Amino acid sequence: MITVRPARAQDAPMVAEILTEAFHPPVGLNQFAQPWIRASLGRELERRLARPSAHYRCLIALVDARIAGTVEVAIRGLPGTWWMPSFAVQRLLYVSNLAVGVSWRRLGVARRLLSEAEQVGREWNQSSLKLHVMESNAGAFKLYSAQGYEVERTETEWVVGPRKLLLGKRLYS
Repeated sequence: MITVRPARAQDAPMVAEILTEAFHPPVGLNQFAQPWIRASLGRELERRLARPSAHYRCLIALVDARIAGTVEVAIRGLPGTWWMPSFAVQRLLYVSNLAVGVSWRRLGVARRLLSEAEQVGREWNQSSLKLHVMESNAGAFKLYSAQGYEVERTETEWVVGPRKLLLGKRLYS
């Protein structure tokens, strides 16, 4: 059975482990950088969870009392590129860092976390939700499409860099 709850500061190390595994796999030089990436993510999560804001929530999914996945949801501006920070005035519901541990994939954990993030948006009276997915991440794109997300635009960081898709979903019909 999958249960979802808000993350606590003491969950940060395990959440950082899942995020590192999902977004910085031990391939090439990443295998040497993983301890620093994990530690940095853990410190940043501890900081955010120790002083949560009114419109930020980190959720974790538990399977058999073990942390299996995570997602963050916040009301914020869209993230900009690394070389051009976003100065957007528009604030919107944005989902980030949806990740599931390798052992827990294909069990409905990501779908459940996404559903809970949408529920948070409804609690905060938001009419829609946005998220980014790398164009090459076919599995994630399939999940989001099946849950009613639609492509709003395609973005690139560099002229020849990987493309990411901005997806959106209306929370109320």
